[in-house]
Amino acid sequence: MIKSFGLFAVLALLAGCTSHSQLKKENVSNPPAGVIKIMSDEQVLTFADLRNVSSYQGNNRLRRLYTINNYTESKKIGKNPDIYVMSSRAINVINCDSLERAVFERVYFSQPYALGDVIAVVDEIGQWGPFHKESMMGLIADMVCQIAPERLKPELPKETRTPVLG
Repeated sequence: MIKSFGLFAVLALLAGCTSHSQLKKENVSNPPAGVIKIMSDEQVLTFADLRNVSSYQGNNRLRRLYTINNYTESKKIGKNPDIYVMSSRAINVINCDSLERAVFERVYFSQPYALGDVIAVVDEIGQWGPFHKESMMGLIADMVCQIAPERLKPELPKETRTPVLG
């Protein structure tokens, strides 16, 4: 119940608060090596982070990677001191056999590209959902599912840093 309230509070604050600053163009145009832009709109730029593609929980038919959202305007979600969110990162798990994916753990950050202070962590329970092979997620799945299991990175742990919003 508390986690559900926390998720609602973070999402409500992100959706409705006043902006602090716009994402600087140089921050948007220069993602870290291995981070590729997959879509954007007026509010968010979404990237696939291919630097740490791994299996998921030891299953070589499941691929784990991060997606990163850079928000075009930072959102003020706390006062005294002022706290702003500029990006978030989520764990995506792709089933290479069934063209499905699940999203787990969204972490909100103070800087673009999931950098800076950890502001909040929402530990989502992943639900498997289908995607089309011709979609952007389908293209990413095709790419990461072709990686030989022995070339996958070790699976990263969930976020361990204490969030600013506790």
